[in-house]
Amino acid sequence: MDPLILSRIQFGANISFHILFPTITIALGWVLLFFKLRYNATGDTAWMRAYFTWVKVFALSFALGVVTGVTMSFQFGTNWPGYMETVGNIAGPLLAYEILTAFFLEAAFLGIMLFGFRRVPNRIHTLATVLVAGGTTVSAFWIIALNSWMQTPTGFEMRDGVAHAVDWWAIVFNPSMPYRLTHMLIASGLTVSFLISGFTALRYLAGDRSDSMWKALRTGTYLAAVLIPVQIFVGDQHGLNTLEHQPAKIAAMEANWHTGPNVPLVLFAIPDEKAKENRFEITVPNGASLILNHSADGVVPGLDQFEGNHPPVFPVFWGFRIMVGTGLLMLAVSWSAAFFLRRRRSLPKPLALLMVPMALSGWVATLAGWYTTEIGRQPWLVTGILKTADAVGPVAGSHVALTLAVYLVLYALLLVTYLGVLVHLALKAAKDGDTSPLPGVLNAPLSQPAAGE
Repeated sequence: MDPLILSRIQFGANISFHILFPTITIALGWVLLFFKLRYNATGDTAWMRAYFTWVKVFALSFALGVVTGVTMSFQFGTNWPGYMETVGNIAGPLLAYEILTAFFLEAAFLGIMLFGFRRVPNRIHTLATVLVAGGTTVSAFWIIALNSWMQTPTGFEMRDGVAHAVDWWAIVFNPSMPYRLTHMLIASGLTVSFLISGFTALRYLAGDRSDSMWKALRTGTYLAAVLIPVQIFVGDQHGLNTLEHQPAKIAAMEANWHTGPNVPLVLFAIPDEKAKENRFEITVPNGASLILNHSADGVVPGLDQFEGNHPPVFPVFWGFRIMVGTGLLMLAVSWSAAFFLRRRRSLPKPLALLMVPMALSGWVATLAGWYTTEIGRQPWLVTGILKTADAVGPVAGSHVALTLAVYLVLYALLLVTYLGVLVHLALKAAKDGDTSPLPGVLNAPLSQPAAGE
């Protein structure tokens, strides 16, 4: 058993499971703030019912994100010691900034969001929501800054095989960072919008017609309908940035074997790396040149430029297409649902049924995009500085295999439990409707924020 391959699978499994939960909390904090501000402006307790349904999801997602993040960080020392030995002077501070400026902010004020309603002044409860939402975004900023630097490193110099920072501004705001950060924040927004609309559609199918259900359903649907075309534009810009700084990744994404103009867009194929060709191709003439160069005769880099030094083609090619295909499906579903909610103030049952599994579409697109990004960087762990094979530690393959098996079983159980809790919360909210009292209110729900709040 090759410890390099097993360590890569283990870290990939860990980060795949971990990324599911920050992808939710990054945007969900801002949606919760929207719910709270709407309550403050209108006094309509339906907004607070939506808030308290989804703040529970936020808390659960935050807890799982923390746990999986800790186990992931351990692997830097156990499986990948070469990483911190080579670039720890840069990676260490960025990870520390994330903890100091974001993690503690989220952990400190989440309790007020959960338990402080009517126990602290309304403005303090709102402020706690602002700080938690801001903390999630700051956290994303530092993590994406580090990941982007690994993709397009700048602002450093090598001394005796170790990277040392010479310009922190250039390190943090490296060439790909603005594109990756924007792409990831919108991806989080889409993940949350479909999660909310999908699980609220389950409430709708269960017969719930309460005000809180409608408010959550419209918020999720309209947010998705607005964000998906923006994401398509941002994704295009990100692709152009990748073409400039990581052409080998683009060549693998397009399964383009030979550099040249008039390159077709490959819609479907089975890339064959041994034969250096695509089998069962379905293409659009000049499509890749048009997308990447906005010209039919634009030159697209081919894998022949990076012989023996390019990423594996099959997973990068298909990861990109799964991401794009899921995005197009998101566009169709969100716009259809927005049309019916806006014009007919109802959902056809087939569309509502489709929206339920689409609740997880953000996860699918995020993972596919993440695999495209990370596998597309291979064989480099940090581009031009450290190859993946040079960072792996002297851990026996059998030991990695054992811990990998434990991780996979545990993650599968946690994921099933997490989704089960979300279904339970949705069905409980459907059963309760707008009848149960708000937290902190002993009898009936209050219709307005308390005087002086």
